[in-house]
Amino acid sequence: MKNAITIVLLLFYGLVWSQNNLLYGELGGAGPFFSVNYERQLFSDSHLNFRIGTGVNPGIFDEPLIFTIPLGVYYLWNMNKGNFFEWGVTNTIVLNDVGEDEGLFLIPNIGYRKYYPNKKVILKLTFCPIFFDTDEIIPWAGISVGHRF
Repeated sequence: MKNAITIVLLLFYGLVWSQNNLLYGELGGAGPFFSVNYERQLFSDSHLNFRIGTGVNPGIFDEPLIFTIPLGVYYLWNMNKGNFFEWGVTNTIVLNDVGEDEGLFLIPNIGYRKYYPNKKVILKLTFCPIFFDTDEIIPWAGISVGHRF
């Protein structure tokens, strides 16, 4: 219940005082195979962003079709001229039964983000290992392309 209240409060503050929005597709990453994501800057002069998306693993390699919702918080460090270092964490919720795992995965994120000169197109490259409840860790990465508005 506390997590739900925290998420609602973050969304409310983000809707009231935010400045920038992103919409991007991600191959790999927290989706875990492919996801479409919306990201919003939480406060007007902060580098703190909130992300929500919908993802799918299409069932390749004899795996079942899996639908996910990645929820994340990221901090961006401005290196210079539209180049950002990002780090954060995502909780990816699995919407359908995947067997012995409980359907919630913690995915830390560290990466690079580029806003191109027109500041409308973004490129993200991330390293995001996936931690399972069974103490298994899978090294994972993602590449994203999107639009800033």
